[in-house]
Amino acid sequence: MPYRLAVTAAIAALAVLNLATASADTVPTRQFVSHADVRSMKISPDGEHVAFTYEEGTQVKLASMALDSQEITASFEFGKNQHVLNFWWGSNERLVMSVGEVTGNLDNTGRALQLYAADLDGQKRREIFDTATRGAYRMLHPLPDDDRRIMVARYHPTDGGEPKANYVDMYDAEMRPAGDLPVDNDIVALVADNDGNLRGAAAVEWGDSLDERQLRLHVRHEGEWQQVRIQPERPSPNLDFLGFSSENDQVYFSSNHDMAENDRLGVFRYDFDTEQVELLFRHDDMNVGGLIYGPDGQILGATTRFGPMNYHFFDDKVEENRRSVQMISGLVQAFPGNNVTMVSSSEDGRRAIVWVRGDRNPGEFYLLNTETMEMRFLVAALPELPTEALVPMRPVRIEARDGLELHALLTLPENRDEDLPLIVNVHGGPFGVVDRWGYNMEAQLMAHHGYATLQVNYRGSGGRGDDFERAGWKEWGGKMQDDVTDATRWAIEQGIADPGRICIYGGSYGGYASLMGVIKEPDLYQCAVGYVGVYDLPWFRSGDGNDFSSQRGYGRDARANFERFMSTAVGDDMEKLQANSPVHNVDRIQADLYLVHGGSDVRVVIGHLERLRKALDEAGKDYEWMVKEEEGHGFYDVDNRVDLYDSMLEFFDEHIGEQAQAED
Repeated sequence: MPYRLAVTAAIAALAVLNLATASADTVPTRQFVSHADVRSMKISPDGEHVAFTYEEGTQVKLASMALDSQEITASFEFGKNQHVLNFWWGSNERLVMSVGEVTGNLDNTGRALQLYAADLDGQKRREIFDTATRGAYRMLHPLPDDDRRIMVARYHPTDGGEPKANYVDMYDAEMRPAGDLPVDNDIVALVADNDGNLRGAAAVEWGDSLDERQLRLHVRHEGEWQQVRIQPERPSPNLDFLGFSSENDQVYFSSNHDMAENDRLGVFRYDFDTEQVELLFRHDDMNVGGLIYGPDGQILGATTRFGPMNYHFFDDKVEENRRSVQMISGLVQAFPGNNVTMVSSSEDGRRAIVWVRGDRNPGEFYLLNTETMEMRFLVAALPELPTEALVPMRPVRIEARDGLELHALLTLPENRDEDLPLIVNVHGGPFGVVDRWGYNMEAQLMAHHGYATLQVNYRGSGGRGDDFERAGWKEWGGKMQDDVTDATRWAIEQGIADPGRICIYGGSYGGYASLMGVIKEPDLYQCAVGYVGVYDLPWFRSGDGNDFSSQRGYGRDARANFERFMSTAVGDDMEKLQANSPVHNVDRIQADLYLVHGGSDVRVVIGHLERLRKALDEAGKDYEWMVKEEEGHGFYDVDNRVDLYDSMLEFFDEHIGEQAQAED
């Protein structure tokens, strides 16, 4: 058994854990950048065991543990860069896990390539679904009351990429159809109810661009498929299934179909008996985040996130499920300043796993007895990181030059709030990705060394509706970049940032924005760090400078959707793309540069760095650089991460830190 698991088991046996293992002023970089001891956790249907994922080396592994004895019963690993992406309890005795390759810390598009099943004691392990032979899949229902089968949606070329519902045997991998589908040639998603019955299907009919798609929702009631009458107010609405009521007589989904403009995803409920669609909740400033579940699986409400989670209980559920609502509210009050989620519960609802995390809490898992309300601490995500070394993250609102409100996150070093060296940290994506309030390793590490960090969710980011995201389309180097500039100037105007000590940093798209920041605003930034960045947009747009096409979506239109996305969101004007490419503007760079890339990056290939270095060399520009040949899209190995962040801290100190200030 791996040593890491033995340590995890010992931690799980502790009712109280003293996290103060090091002095707050001497915390090594390794303690910030280490992988989490536990990433996710689910309880078995009978409430006797938990399974959890954890990181070790370049892998994400799975282990199971008996709750009462704290004994590790089995552990599962699948090799270099192989991650257990998700897992389910197929029964009290059988675990099912999806496994895919992830080649970097920023590579969050890992496709599930295999589906494995194994007994709780690690025996009878076998592959039950391989995408190479059976096509892509998505789990529909683990069917815990069926000791042999699970239900998956299978996407196979022989079916034109349309999903088909299938039962898969967890022991011999036999696959059989699990029900008929509605008559519709454009089905892209299926959903099963709480009992594992196929009850919903979504269809999307694509036009020539991302703005041209029609959506249809089908539901099955009393054995018959019928189309839900939804009159969209916008040409290209979104819809995602969220779940079913505990009685399976209502289905919940998120959508923006009723919003002609300034859209936000709201939560809707369709009643199978009345055939009515009802809007339950919508926030006026952001998308709904997720649903709130009680221990019996009943849907109680929804969350939103700007800073810490806000909990919104549906009106008819407050009285109907008063005890569950009070239970969730009590848990939230017990951990002020944290996000609290009941992530998994036993079939009888008596035991539940509660996940607690916040800006100064990387994450803790607890076992809750829902009858006595007693809680037992299980494990911390980063037990060696002293909480007293962490500082608050503050959500702020910033007005862009055109009046658009931007959400941002500000992290300051302890007991300091003005004239600070500032690092503007630009998130990747760019589209649909959002920096959220919570523990952020980079922001905390920088604050620990005296740097303020500003993370701005520029237009194009997720979480605030399609219109906000689409406002960033074709704005590489344009309005998206201006938003970052405006946020930086806001920090100066507020007296937070010393205008002579500002550096811009980011990974992936953020690496692109960092280089474009010093190109467009040579007097604003003293230095830039480009991390696995996109630096040549025409090359990127051609498809040679990325490997997105093999990883974007399921179904018959996956490749066409990728091209549609690139054309609509990045653009086809090659002259404009060249004008907004760092490779073609190195003569405008005055700031100090540090460039970092993984030699095995398949998302943004290292050719981007090579082209940029060649252009810089030809222009006689100095720069520092680091390449780790075995790393992919973001460094994953802890030793490499320590090297990276220690070198970044040295770079910042030289150019905007105490060393730079002393030299001035």
